[in-house]
Amino acid sequence: MSASRKPAAQPRRIGPALPVRMAPLLQRLRRDQSGNVAMLFGLLVIPLAAMMGLAVDFGRVYSVTSHTQAALDAAALAAGRTAQLNSSNPVATASAAATAYFNQAKPRDVVTSTLQFSPNSGNTAFTVTATSWVKTPFLSVLYSIAHKTASQGAPAGCQANGFGCVMVSSTATAALCPSSTCTGNSAGGSNVEISMMLDVTGSMCSPCTKIQAVQSAAKDLIDIVVWSDQSQYYSRVALAPFAEAVNVGALLAPLVRGVPTVNTSSTPQTFTTTTILNDVTQQPTKQWIKYSKASGSGTNTWVVSDRCVTERIGAQAYTDAAPAGASTYVGKGYFGTSTTTSCGVGNHSDTEVNSIQPLSTDTTMLKRRIDKLVSGGSTAGHLGTAWAWYLLSPNWNTVLQAAFPTSYAAGPYSDLTTLNSKGQPKLRKIAVLMTDGDYNINYCKGTEALNSNQTPQIKCNSENGLSQAQATSLCTAIKNAKIEVYTVGFEVSAAAKAFLTSCATDASHYYDATTEVALQAAFRDIALKIATLRLTN
Repeated sequence: MSASRKPAAQPRRIGPALPVRMAPLLQRLRRDQSGNVAMLFGLLVIPLAAMMGLAVDFGRVYSVTSHTQAALDAAALAAGRTAQLNSSNPVATASAAATAYFNQAKPRDVVTSTLQFSPNSGNTAFTVTATSWVKTPFLSVLYSIAHKTASQGAPAGCQANGFGCVMVSSTATAALCPSSTCTGNSAGGSNVEISMMLDVTGSMCSPCTKIQAVQSAAKDLIDIVVWSDQSQYYSRVALAPFAEAVNVGALLAPLVRGVPTVNTSSTPQTFTTTTILNDVTQQPTKQWIKYSKASGSGTNTWVVSDRCVTERIGAQAYTDAAPAGASTYVGKGYFGTSTTTSCGVGNHSDTEVNSIQPLSTDTTMLKRRIDKLVSGGSTAGHLGTAWAWYLLSPNWNTVLQAAFPTSYAAGPYSDLTTLNSKGQPKLRKIAVLMTDGDYNINYCKGTEALNSNQTPQIKCNSENGLSQAQATSLCTAIKNAKIEVYTVGFEVSAAAKAFLTSCATDASHYYDATTEVALQAAFRDIALKIATLRLTN
């Protein structure tokens, strides 16, 4: 005897199936002649029909709302991505992309849909708002019974055949956020630390619109990558201007190159040709040196700069070891007979001129310092490269914050390879190295060396070799520390282009800018690569 088989359970139906399940009940009530059932049924027909009609109308409105939001999200992301790729005319191209995406994906069961496109002032966030009108015939009947007027601004199609409409308005915003640091939908990313090496040599004023282009480009990058909300993830920027040396400021200089002992035989600005100094033993502790000229007979005398430094020599030349003593100090700089020279650019009473700035989120201050950049001097690119690294190095936190107490400490290197809860690296460190020429000056004992490519001042060769060779070693060490390196060549030679390409993380991280417009586009593209496009509402 075969086992009896129960019918398979039918899936439970909800929503639109409700009127189907109610049909037998309504028919039974309509035929029932007992008591007051017929009268009650008659009274219930209208509200029941209204409820079913309202369910249909609200379902249509909900469907249009969901469909519209999905179309808007796609339109906003399309606008942001298009702006990333078209920096020359981001607003027009972004608006066109948003409109095209929305028109393709918008709901069809509406009377009409209109789109409004609104970029922010920096073209880093794009808001699209859609207004759609949905026909709601059952609601229109209730409105007419209640003597309600038609919705203000409703299109003509909503009035045809007595049908009314409901307006559906939705908004989506796509923003460029530093390494996914936006809050809102799809949030999650990394902390970001960026140092910018900026060439302020004399050739940057040939013509002077070149330095102006750099200033504009650097400020644009700051506007994009330094996000206003630093609560969830931070994004910070440091500045490393360079020419023939690096201006670290009068407070930091003695901490990183040692404190010269005051020369008791004369003031720093006064010397006598009969005074003989044994440079090898006394130069590290004296405010001035006297050494044989690079060419010809006789001697020159130089005074140590109170704010400018040169290259580190010895075992730590190509490391980011903290400057904690004679073996790890960076080099002093001797540039003439004045202690206050700004690294070959001339004397400036404004201490912010061409000075470094450790990591900060103060965009007003960062852009003010960029506006104060002036051009002059030769190209010691290895020094700019080294300081772009030092400003990202946690090993330098103590000494940098001693001179710049409001700056932020650099994060630990371990965070570069540690993933956060979102599956992203906890931290990204990025160096942006920009120059407009071949590196051409290096030092011996803090003075332009005999083997320098410019105008040697001293009769000894650089302990570390030529500037580009030193920069090559520094680039390798920086990349080995897991720091991402972007390089930008501004109207550079073929040799400089080859060097900068090799210095970058890879070939895609090098930008060959042949015009001022191309330079600004390069910085913006770097900023947009650092930033991530996210929906924020």
